[in-house]
Amino acid sequence: MRKLLAILVVALLVVAVIFLGRSKTHEGDNGQHFLPADTVTLKGKKPVVRIYMENSGSMNGYVTTNSQFKNALGHLITKADGFYAGTKLDFINQDIYHTPICDDLDNFVLNLNPTSMQVGNTSSTDINKIFRMILEHTSRDTISVLVSDCMYDVDNVGNLLSAAASSTTGTFMKAIRRSRDNKQEFGTIIMQCESEFSGNYYEGNQAIACNSTRPYYIIVMGNLEQLRDFNNHMELEDTSTGLPGMKNKFMLSSEPTWELNSMNARLMSSTFNNALRIQAHHDGLNVRKVTIDPEQPNFNFAIGLGIEQLFADKTYLLDKENYDVEPSQYKITDVNDKAKFTECDFFIHPICVQIVALGQNYAPQLTLKLKNQIPAWVKECSYNKRMGTLPPANQSYAIYEMVEGIYGAFYNSKDNNSRELFKLPVHFDAYE
Repeated sequence: MRKLLAILVVALLVVAVIFLGRSKTHEGDNGQHFLPADTVTLKGKKPVVRIYMENSGSMNGYVTTNSQFKNALGHLITKADGFYAGTKLDFINQDIYHTPICDDLDNFVLNLNPTSMQVGNTSSTDINKIFRMILEHTSRDTISVLVSDCMYDVDNVGNLLSAAASSTTGTFMKAIRRSRDNKQEFGTIIMQCESEFSGNYYEGNQAIACNSTRPYYIIVMGNLEQLRDFNNHMELEDTSTGLPGMKNKFMLSSEPTWELNSMNARLMSSTFNNALRIQAHHDGLNVRKVTIDPEQPNFNFAIGLGIEQLFADKTYLLDKENYDVEPSQYKITDVNDKAKFTECDFFIHPICVQIVALGQNYAPQLTLKLKNQIPAWVKECSYNKRMGTLPPANQSYAIYEMVEGIYGAFYNSKDNNSRELFKLPVHFDAYE
């Protein structure tokens, strides 16, 4: 009897183990993944993409022909609807308007023309009111996209334009605070695109006939991590499979300054180095000993950065004017992505920052910084005086002031008022 009871207990234990194993497998199939989080795409985690098409009269010229504007808008709608949890499309001016053509995502661009855009008050645009409405509808599960010519509807460059920029800053600061209340960081991508334009360009109340290329803007707003994903999956570049007519990009985030380490930076021995030998510490960053060639007037070396995940556009990362190095005897001579380094094969696409110590005047430590500043293209593409004539094809009225207003919100939200995206200290222990 005891033997029978023992056999029965063992059998029950075996059945229980099998049942529990199947139960855990079944649970895993229902979302309890055992792979690292960044290797699993969860459909339930994907946000909804809300696209807002600004439809004031100044936008009519972009939709009278089969323009790059239409192609870019079609790209956004199609890719967002295919990859994300859903896509909602609306017109926006003094309010948000949803018309029947907004429900037909497949044919929206085909049906888009100056007549179909006539909904709501299309006579003028308050871009700050548009920002407020959009950001109030931007939640942790929503990516918001504004498509607009982004014209500040003010008549002069004095107090009114400054007040408009301050209003933009305040609006975005509220969005950043809401995001941080949810323990998340906030991000914005500003893209300048170009397109054929056939219609009236408006300067205040003056209509100027225009049949040429004009700039417009796509501004993406939302949770920072979701925007990283959006930037990658939506191919926001002017390529055959990307965003037609995209010319410039500026990416902003509320995350604090990034301290680089051995996982994303390495000191390099390369054709840019005229030291006889560099002995790096085990982290590949700080230097144990440098053997100098005395016949060389300067000491040249390079730092390789594996910073693909930094929330910044590649053009920004490759502009040496955006970098700074201290102390003053060190100078940055070039920034590029062409170099090949055996020391950092684990970097997929390393960015090489070439540095020179002038006159072999060495300091025991240098600090490399990537500044957080408005890129040069914004200033080049902006004018803020009423001309009475059609402006250059790449320029928009007061776009610098608008971008400055958005930038101000992110700068003011930074801890310690930091103007740096990253800071990298490098120590030199000995020279010979």
